[in-house]
Amino acid sequence: MIETARSLLRQLLAVRYEDLQRRLARRFGSADLATEVLHETWLRLEGATEIKPVHRPHSYLYRMMLNVAADQKRAETRWASRAELEALQHADDGLLDPERIAAARSEIKTIERVLSELPPLRRAIFIAATVEETSYRLIAARFGISLRTVEREMRRALDHCSERLDKKLANRAGRTPRETSKE
Repeated sequence: MIETARSLLRQLLAVRYEDLQRRLARRFGSADLATEVLHETWLRLEGATEIKPVHRPHSYLYRMMLNVAADQKRAETRWASRAELEALQHADDGLLDPERIAAARSEIKTIERVLSELPPLRRAIFIAATVEETSYRLIAARFGISLRTVEREMRRALDHCSERLDKKLANRAGRTPRETSKE
């Protein structure tokens, strides 16, 4: 049964290769990426240990190719992150002088103190939006409150932090309530 499904999918991939390559190239904007995805899909079919009977082989194969592309994109992102970390490790050690480290630690303690002054719900909303980069809609769903309440609580938290830190944190947070209500 497994071999039959695998065989059918491999045959479909071989017969429709050019059509699939054009379709993927249009979707991704790259013929090279389309070719890589097709080859990786073939390899996955070869190594598959469990393929249940497939009722819609064309759809199954196309979905499989989209999953392969998504996996490749995630892998590229991980490699970029590793490359950035290596670059930081080899950065000029003068950037991490004791004075800067002490100043950064002091600023972190100040921020922690200011955040601890916020009511628990407001603090949780603020951290979810700024640290976790969660959308306001997801925050509203998580806490069982309205989107408007999230916006109001964020504004109050940003105002409090701006006052206490004597800085404009609204810009540092990277969002305004109006921008996130469109998500």
